[in-house]
Amino acid sequence: MRHTRLFSQSTYSLPQDNNRLTLREPTRHLDPLQERLHRKQRLAASYRLFAALGFEVGIAGHFTARDPVETDHYWINPLGVPFSQICVSHLLRVDGAGQVVEGDGVLNTSALELHYDLQKARPDVVGIAHVHGFHGRVWSSLGKLFQPITAESAAFVDDQVIFERHALRATDGRLERNRERVSEAFVKTFAQHHLLFWQNHGLWTVGQSVETAAWRCILADDTARAHLLAYSAGTPVIPDLDAGSDAAGKEFFAWLNFLPLWDRICREQPDLLD
Repeated sequence: MRHTRLFSQSTYSLPQDNNRLTLREPTRHLDPLQERLHRKQRLAASYRLFAALGFEVGIAGHFTARDPVETDHYWINPLGVPFSQICVSHLLRVDGAGQVVEGDGVLNTSALELHYDLQKARPDVVGIAHVHGFHGRVWSSLGKLFQPITAESAAFVDDQVIFERHALRATDGRLERNRERVSEAFVKTFAQHHLLFWQNHGLWTVGQSVETAAWRCILADDTARAHLLAYSAGTPVIPDLDAGSDAAGKEFFAWLNFLPLWDRICREQPDLLD
């Protein structure tokens, strides 16, 4: 059954006055059950978008949304269901103990500690995305941060960090295998940033909504592509930047950029709402 109650072509219904946008912050649903459905719909749409952009490699990658009713729970895709086929009804709700409490499917256990611990450490975070997009993976191998060589990449200045997973060593000097210790180091490194490069692995992004986490993920992979092309062609000019917008402004801008993508994927693939 399609969930049409909250489905809307949101880009076209934004409040405006004399053709000028009057909204200054993302919309929220006061009813937690409506907000739950909203998040699940955007999560399913994001998976479809990620598939269209080539972010799926086998069973790698996961994207979670904090549940607004049980706030220590999150929604995630079942392992092995192609991103291109994800529907709202496929999503699994996972509790703080790592148990599926709603939905049917195989749980991706590689995501458990990382997503849950990051949610717990950052109450502001709703969406947490990790993908293995080609350009993001390649850029992550260089161990470098983005530079403001384009207007888009400037969005990540002072908001990005590198997680050197292979530098984590146990007391015997071998690679750290304890998942709890790895997760602790991951969360500590992420801190309050919105973009993390897991070196030699891929990208992680977070947001105060599913929409902002998804948009940052899309923009980060696009920025990685721009960096790889620019640096292969020569030495890009790195301009001096004025002070950027505040955190709330960046969050709103990321949310706003997701809306046309939501409109498009829902028109092209309305079955994602099933």
